Amino acid sequence: MTKLYECSNCGVVTEDKQHLCQPKEVKGKEDYCGTNPDRDICDTMHESLTFECRNCGRAAESKDLLCDPHKIKTK
Repeated sequence: MTKLYECSNCGVVTEDKQHLCQPKEVKGKEDYCGTNPDRDICDTMHESLTFECRNCGRAAESKDLLCDPHKIKTK
Protein backbone atom coordinates (compact mmCIF):
# COMPACT_ATOMS: atom_id res chain seq x y z
CA MET A 1 0.00 0.00 0.00
CA THR A 2 1.23 3.48 -0.90
CA LYS A 3 1.93 5.86 1.94
CA LEU A 4 -0.18 9.02 1.97
CA TYR A 5 0.72 12.40 3.39
CA GLU A 6 -1.27 15.44 4.43
CA CYS A 7 0.16 18.93 4.82
CA SER A 8 -0.25 20.01 8.45
CA ASN A 9 -0.37 23.60 7.25
CA CYS A 10 -3.02 23.56 4.49
CA GLY A 11 -4.50 20.04 4.40
CA VAL A 12 -3.49 19.08 0.84
CA VAL A 13 -2.93 15.34 0.38
CA THR A 14 -0.37 13.59 -1.82
CA GLU A 15 1.66 10.42 -2.17
CA ASP A 16 4.94 12.38 -2.30
CA LYS A 17 5.78 14.10 0.99
CA GLN A 18 8.51 16.10 -0.76
CA HIS A 19 5.74 18.25 -2.27
CA LEU A 20 4.46 19.36 1.14
CA CYS A 21 5.88 22.01 3.45
CA GLN A 22 4.73 20.25 6.66
CA PRO A 23 3.99 16.59 5.78
CA LYS A 24 2.40 14.13 8.19
CA GLU A 25 1.65 10.52 7.29
CA VAL A 26 -2.02 9.44 7.19
CA LYS A 27 -3.38 5.90 6.89
CA GLY A 28 -5.87 6.49 4.08
CA LYS A 29 -8.46 8.85 2.68
CA GLU A 30 -10.92 7.93 5.43
CA ASP A 31 -8.58 9.90 7.74
CA TYR A 32 -8.90 13.17 5.83
CA CYS A 33 -11.51 13.12 3.05
CA GLY A 34 -14.86 14.44 4.20
CA THR A 35 -13.25 16.90 6.59
CA ASN A 36 -12.64 20.35 5.17
CA PRO A 37 -9.31 21.75 6.34
CA ASP A 38 -10.70 25.29 5.78
CA ARG A 39 -7.20 26.65 5.19
CA ASP A 40 -5.47 28.33 2.28
CA ILE A 41 -3.40 26.04 0.06
CA CYS A 42 0.36 26.47 0.43
CA ASP A 43 1.97 28.37 -2.45
CA THR A 44 4.30 25.46 -3.20
CA MET A 45 1.33 23.17 -3.95
CA HIS A 46 -0.92 25.57 -5.84
CA GLU A 47 0.50 24.84 -9.33
CA SER A 48 0.54 21.04 -9.04
CA LEU A 49 -3.02 20.46 -7.82
CA THR A 50 -5.43 18.99 -10.32
CA PHE A 51 -8.31 17.54 -8.28
CA GLU A 52 -10.71 18.66 -5.57
CA CYS A 53 -13.28 16.67 -3.57
CA ARG A 54 -16.89 17.64 -4.28
CA ASN A 55 -17.76 16.44 -0.78
CA CYS A 56 -15.36 18.48 1.34
CA GLY A 57 -13.34 20.69 -1.00
CA ARG A 58 -10.00 19.14 -0.07
CA ALA A 59 -7.40 19.40 -2.85
CA ALA A 60 -5.14 16.60 -4.05
CA GLU A 61 -2.70 15.77 -6.84
CA SER A 62 -4.48 12.51 -7.71
CA LYS A 63 -8.20 11.69 -8.00
CA ASP A 64 -7.56 8.39 -6.21
CA LEU A 65 -6.87 10.35 -3.02
CA LEU A 66 -10.40 11.76 -2.80
CA CYS A 67 -13.87 10.28 -2.18
CA ASP A 68 -15.72 12.36 -4.81
CA PRO A 69 -13.04 13.91 -7.05
CA HIS A 70 -13.49 16.35 -9.89
CA LYS A 71 -10.85 17.92 -12.10
CA ILE A 72 -10.19 21.58 -11.32
CA LYS A 73 -7.59 22.25 -14.05
CA THR A 74 -5.41 20.50 -16.57
CA LYS A 75 -1.71 20.00 -16.08
